[in-house]
Amino acid sequence: MLAFICVEMKSTTFFILCITAVSVAYTQDRTVRELQVAGTRPIRSLDSNGWQLTGTFLINLNQGALSNWVSGGEERVLGINALFNYAINFRHGKNTWDNYFDLALGFQNATSYGSFRKIDDRMDVTSKYGHSINHHWYLGVLTNFNSQSLAGYEYGPKGAEKISGFLTPGKIILSPGMDYKTTNRFSLFTSPVTVRWVLKKDEHFFFVSKFGVDSARRSNTELGAFVTAKYRAAFTKWATYTGRVDLFSNYKREPQNVDVLMNNLVTMKFTRVFATSLSLDLVYDHDVKKRLQIKEILGIGLTVKL
Repeated sequence: MLAFICVEMKSTTFFILCITAVSVAYTQDRTVRELQVAGTRPIRSLDSNGWQLTGTFLINLNQGALSNWVSGGEERVLGINALFNYAINFRHGKNTWDNYFDLALGFQNATSYGSFRKIDDRMDVTSKYGHSINHHWYLGVLTNFNSQSLAGYEYGPKGAEKISGFLTPGKIILSPGMDYKTTNRFSLFTSPVTVRWVLKKDEHFFFVSKFGVDSARRSNTELGAFVTAKYRAAFTKWATYTGRVDLFSNYKREPQNVDVLMNNLVTMKFTRVFATSLSLDLVYDHDVKKRLQIKEILGIGLTVKL
């Protein structure tokens, strides 16, 4: 399966065309599989009195070792990546309250590194209240928090350079608007007036103008338009896709430079617990980096439906 992304940004237009993802299964050795089984604890979900709890927990491990290998390569490689997607939804009459938790953390170690390096780190929480005005449309308000849990580094010939941290950047959104929803598959929330706070709390960057926050400041307040869409589909009994796109245009500064956050997760299960997962994230934020940021992680490991 092949992944192809085409993103084009112009002064007044923003166009995203076609996403396909491909997953190639690979085998892991017996030691890794035993470690996966030993480290797994299933989590229970409840569904009563208007509450619905659903989600997925994935943990992927990979390991490799070479000894006197003529072709060369890393002597030892060990990686672990965990992903947690969870939804807590409440329905009562015309009122709805939807909460989404999207957490990810991953590390990899190789002989040449000398230590573990972070390959994935995401904290994203969304809470959305809606009041039904007809079958599909809701009048509501959305809040979102987005950051990372650990410091981030860029590695080069001169060593590691710190480039980010907890709440650096961090983003908080408060957005009243309209929400279009279909049952358990698709939702589209739009708001012409949204407030977004961009945070820069790490002392290391206090006197640096970074992430859209000026030097000697810890935060910046933005006013703009906001759109977010979520989609979930089960292609077969063993293959599912979950996707999300956020768009934000800052009225106060260069509104033509639309900020983009896109998350994609494809899961293909072999058995009840073993599955291949492919996550693909795309970020464009003109204030952070004037280029598209892409992160892709492919793994095989344990998947627990919650």
